[in-house]
Amino acid sequence: MIRQLIKYKLFLFGAVLIGGTFLASLFYFIFFNDQIPSSPLLYDDNGRPLHAPYSGTVYPPLGTDEFGRDIAVVMLVGAKYTIGAAFLISLLRVVPAIFIGVFIQLYLKGIKRPLKSVADSLTYFPITLLAFLLLNWVSLRGILFEEGAPPSGIQIIIYVAVLSLIFIPINSVLIANEVELIYNKEFIACSRTLGAGKWRIITKHIRPFLVPQLWIILIREFIQSLILMSHLGILSIFIGGVVFKENLFGNRAAVSLSSEWAGTLGMWWDYLWTSYPWIAFIPIGLITLLILAAKGMLDSLEHLLASEQPVQMEKTVNEEDVSLTHLTSFQLLKARNE
Repeated sequence: MIRQLIKYKLFLFGAVLIGGTFLASLFYFIFFNDQIPSSPLLYDDNGRPLHAPYSGTVYPPLGTDEFGRDIAVVMLVGAKYTIGAAFLISLLRVVPAIFIGVFIQLYLKGIKRPLKSVADSLTYFPITLLAFLLLNWVSLRGILFEEGAPPSGIQIIIYVAVLSLIFIPINSVLIANEVELIYNKEFIACSRTLGAGKWRIITKHIRPFLVPQLWIILIREFIQSLILMSHLGILSIFIGGVVFKENLFGNRAAVSLSSEWAGTLGMWWDYLWTSYPWIAFIPIGLITLLILAAKGMLDSLEHLLASEQPVQMEKTVNEEDVSLTHLTSFQLLKARNE
């Protein structure tokens, strides 16, 4: 499937952009230890000093922030934390939901309806507000927050856990519904008639159809994670911890310790209403580019699966017919009981 996906330009563009950005940020950490250079004091044509932030025309390529730090390097440093956190949260949302959803559909159908009610209720409640209420007491003004201190492991764990656990019930119901759709197909009924047990149906029939759907769910969760992290960043909830410094206007502002893009968006959000709006547009543009890259991968994958599903279904039916028709009566009975 990977070879076929590479033929899609949108998928290739998204994979290269996301993977290349992550690797570039990782290499900068390995070789330069995430050192962020600061610009020297610059002067205008009349010899008068210019105060930071400097625009991209004065200090290329992207200028500096209010502390004189090179924004291009700040974005490079924060890229691995942004992409890595979004991908980790997506995995933690999907992987437990796989086992829960399959188990519920096959063995505990009775709790599917109440679990669906819980999942539906979560969709009506603003997820950003719920995450903010849960994280505010540990990240910004809570009992685990200590100003000036580096982020503790428990803070990061709680951040990732909250953004993950909220969506597990929703994804469990979604995966259970996907399993039900596959389980009700005609070729599954034929396999059960021929003696296939639940384990064989899961591994031989459900798995080939479910795995591609899981990739679709994973990419969707990656996009949703980026959006939710951005919303929390505007509310000053940063995944890498926070310190407070005096900004250009003499106000005490929150600063992200990890420079992840959602945190820098929150740091520079107020600059949208000043004479330096380009500072805020940089993380906005980069996060948007990440989301568009993931959306291109998602669309390519959905298009490929839509074209291959009938072929895969026919192949699965033929394989099952061949494998089960060669069983002896005793082996057929054994397979039925599995």
